[in-house]
Amino acid sequence: MDYYNIALIVVFLVVITGIVMGWGENRKIVVFQDYNDLGECFLIPASAVVIYLVFVNLLGGRPEYAMIICGIVSTGLFILCLMNTLKANNFNIPYALLALCTKLPLAVLWVFSLVSLLNPSGNNAAQRRQSRGIALVILTVVTPIVAQLVVNKSGSHFNPKQWIKGRRDVSHIRNNL
Repeated sequence: MDYYNIALIVVFLVVITGIVMGWGENRKIVVFQDYNDLGECFLIPASAVVIYLVFVNLLGGRPEYAMIICGIVSTGLFILCLMNTLKANNFNIPYALLALCTKLPLAVLWVFSLVSLLNPSGNNAAQRRQSRGIALVILTVVTPIVAQLVVNKSGSHFNPKQWIKGRRDVSHIRNNL
């Protein structure tokens, strides 16, 4: 067995341990405090993908410069995510590290599966269909797990309940007439 497979097994076991310890009412760690924390964590890989695509494909910039910008933005978001994770776990460093090692791989897996679902790779239609199917299965499995790891089902910026329900509050318009 090579070192890469050993590292994959270790990462997989750490993520599974974090999911088990962050699941349910008797959770020992806080993986995602609320939907804002979830959205901020998912912005780390999503912002890198979007910045790279926009900078290189739409604006015609050089990939090296796009990677530098992606690194700066992702590092800033990672520091915010680290501070929020430490605070949510009452500054218990082992619990916060376990939560961070759980939330980041889940975010990367979810975002890259979404990108693969929207823009599948492959040389022909059969390969693209297979790539899209794998991405859909991953999203189908990972999304409910991520939803169960959110402690407080609230948030002002990234709350999926508000997106689904729609914002029908028009009192601010009426009050400003």
